[in-house]
Amino acid sequence: NMRINIDCLRAVLLYCIKNLDYTETGYIWKCEIIELKEMYESNELQQFQKKDIMYSVLKLKESEYIKTSCEQPKDKEATYINDCVIMDVTMKGHQFAETIKEPTVWEKTKSIANKVGNHTLHFLESLAHDIAIGIAKQTISAMMQQL
Repeated sequence: NMRINIDCLRAVLLYCIKNLDYTETGYIWKCEIIELKEMYESNELQQFQKKDIMYSVLKLKESEYIKTSCEQPKDKEATYINDCVIMDVTMKGHQFAETIKEPTVWEKTKSIANKVGNHTLHFLESLAHDIAIGIAKQTISAMMQQL
């Protein structure tokens, strides 16, 4: 079945942010990429099936959260990737990751998304943002009462 595993998608995005890097050698920068097979073998992602990791990379790419160089089957209609290199997380990807990285925000986001039955990336991003804003407002209110 072709369903987005939202926990896997979140974990893949956070993995990319944590593991992508740049190295400098004599004023020349090189991107330290991540290969799809590296994710398959990662301890951080071991609880997910390879299919879910691949599909998460594909959907993060389609949603312009990551930049990749992927090898897809010759069939142009194929909805999977055989091999892939992740080269960067876009600004849009960083913004989404910042919104969902806090476990409290993520758990509330998942809970509401499950009740509503909507798991689109756009909805999750918007919902997580609204939840984070709500938590921030509660925190500010509590701090103001202490003054």
